[in-house]
Amino acid sequence: MAGPEMKSFRESRWRYSQFVLLGLLLAGLVKWLSPLGWWPSLGIGALLGLAYFLFEKKRGVI
Repeated sequence: MAGPEMKSFRESRWRYSQFVLLGLLLAGLVKWLSPLGWWPSLGIGALLGLAYFLFEKKRGVI
């Protein structure tokens, strides 16, 4: 009984999760290093994650 065939990360449905995780990590870093609250930190993290996504899309990786 063979399992499902392994896909590359590019073909995986989780391929965009890296941008969400990066945004959350950056939001935590901003919160830790600055006097900002959680909402502004999450906004900055979301913007940086989106910027990285657009950068990778422009490079042709995605």
